[in-house]
Amino acid sequence: MYNNFSLLQLIGGLSKTLNIANQMIPIYKQVKPLISNSKNVLTNLQKINSNIKNNNKDNNQVINSNQPITNNSNSPTFFL
Repeated sequence: MYNNFSLLQLIGGLSKTLNIANQMIPIYKQVKPLISNSKNVLTNLQKINSNIKNNNKDNNQVINSNQPITNNSNSPTFFL
């Protein structure tokens, strides 16, 4: 009798485990592309961040150069 009770507990536990697995497999299949592409997203964000930093450096160089904007007409000269 003790063996039957233990077998029933084992079957009940397996049934609960299989039910949870049946619920989690579709969720895993939906989330898997997000997880696999997250590495690409981080790489792209790092590239964008480096491009922004490079553009800011270029803009700072132009602004800090204090070179006059030359104009071929007889209008005033403006400095940045």
